[in-house]
Amino acid sequence: MLNNSVIKTSGQLWKLSIAIVGLTVGSFAPLFPGLGISMIAGTVLAVAAYVFGIVTIRCGDCRSLWLWEATKDASWYGSLFRKTECPACHKEFP
Repeated sequence: MLNNSVIKTSGQLWKLSIAIVGLTVGSFAPLFPGLGISMIAGTVLAVAAYVFGIVTIRCGDCRSLWLWEATKDASWYGSLFRKTECPACHKEFP
């Protein structure tokens, strides 16, 4: 699925990976006291990772914030993960 996604073909898969890892660690690490991450620290980490993804994953041409638009309109997710073009300006990313 990600091989033919605009996120991968535009070179932004690393940003999505950081956001997902941050969200996962921030959400689940506080459940394990031995890790030393409090609920507050976990929440801050998860929110920061989410905002990082929202703000940095964008079209290089029209500057459209892809994940923000997908948050507002769920139909964008299909375009982001199944096509190699920007859902806003339709620029093709080879």
